[in-house]
Amino acid sequence: MLQGRQERDLEAWARESGCWLNADDALRHFVRGGEEHRICRGDHVYGKATYPGRYGFTVIAAMGAPTLTHALPAEYLERLLLSNRIFDDEVKLAGVTREAEGLVILTTQPTIVGTAASHDEMLDFFTSRRFAHLPGFCAGYKGSLSFYRDLDQVAVFDAHPANFIRDRSGVILPIDGVVVQATDELAAMLDHLL
Repeated sequence: MLQGRQERDLEAWARESGCWLNADDALRHFVRGGEEHRICRGDHVYGKATYPGRYGFTVIAAMGAPTLTHALPAEYLERLLLSNRIFDDEVKLAGVTREAEGLVILTTQPTIVGTAASHDEMLDFFTSRRFAHLPGFCAGYKGSLSFYRDLDQVAVFDAHPANFIRDRSGVILPIDGVVVQATDELAAMLDHLL
């Protein structure tokens, strides 16, 4: 199974590179967050830990339609890198560990203080970055928005107020959208939804 091979290789890499963490120490202050992560709030750094053996979500082309599904470890890490590149995020890999139920990926990002962005603010945010809204298509939290930019085949799903924060100066900051580099097959499906 692909997930098992990716977990094996990620664990081997983490152990060899010094990124392997003791689970009891690393996860001590984490509490349940949303569907994808446990969280650890800090004054300056916000920690996230995937649930054991689960690596968030992605969207794939399946049975003729874009479909939300559980991500593989590599897809999760690619999503974080893509989010850093597209949104100038500062998500960093803190380490990898294992619990009885499976592998866990820990990340950090700067703590953001602010309020939830409105749907209109999110629409303006994405429009200013040349993303088109995919009206009527929701992947993730019920009522969340979806966006696609055909220029580089990047899609963002699960855009809802809890994942997009307006900071004190009014800047909209994405903190946890499902960012995907669309395959040609998925891109064609997303183009059709525009």
